[in-house]
Amino acid sequence: MKRVFLTITTVLFVALAFFVPSVSAQAQNIASVTYDFSSYPIPSGKDSAFVLDQNGMMGLLQKNADGSYFQDAAGNYSADINAVTGFVSSLASMYEISGCTVMNQVAESQYLISAISQGIGGVRIPQITVSTVPEAQAAIETASAAEQMQTVSNMTYIDIDIDNQKLTYFVNGAPVLISDVVTGNARAHHDTPKGTYTLYGKSTNRTLKGADYEAFVKYWMPFTGNYGIHDASWRKSFGGSIYQTSGSHGCVNLPGSMAEALFNQVSVGTMVVIH
Repeated sequence: MKRVFLTITTVLFVALAFFVPSVSAQAQNIASVTYDFSSYPIPSGKDSAFVLDQNGMMGLLQKNADGSYFQDAAGNYSADINAVTGFVSSLASMYEISGCTVMNQVAESQYLISAISQGIGGVRIPQITVSTVPEAQAAIETASAAEQMQTVSNMTYIDIDIDNQKLTYFVNGAPVLISDVVTGNARAHHDTPKGTYTLYGKSTNRTLKGADYEAFVKYWMPFTGNYGIHDASWRKSFGGSIYQTSGSHGCVNLPGSMAEALFNQVSVGTMVVIH
């Protein structure tokens, strides 16, 4: 009887092994992507690297009707084609120089779709065609910020312009809210992180705490880590060069009325582009 029992146990163990999911069948991780523009001419004032972090990537995923993220039978995520092409179009508008450089948006969209489905990330050197005509250098020198930050059609997102200390909320490509802001203190190296993110929460009446500060805010909209957008009742003015010497610890400060208006219009998952 003992020998029979061992045989049945062995058979059951082998049979159950076939039902244990393999590593390849488990859900893929969503990885961040760093776009490296260092080998191309870029508009004045732009960083040569642009980070699309994990939260930003999550904003490009296909969702189910109930708002949850769609996953196939193997647990892999799928890209929302419209969201991906919208992001790539926005990236191109930020880094292309009229008459000089053109991004291959089809190739970049295909790369992102593949990166999401495979759970890969890392450094990406985008496919960009650079003009060799003499006018190209002139185009680099004369390209205006307005040309590089064209409104993206049919896209809803929060745009934060650090150099100009402005926040603009676009709905379907149209600006519906514009406000002066105060971003991270540049002198103290508390810079607001640049890149593309998504709001991962919304809450009211929060006390924000750090190593050397404690501040009560009425409207809290975090977009990555401990960084977020919020009101700042202790400030009397916003915009200009305040951030260079008396900025925040990295958050984006808004006047109370503007913070309330933004809080009431945005939703969790709204894309945030900081440049």
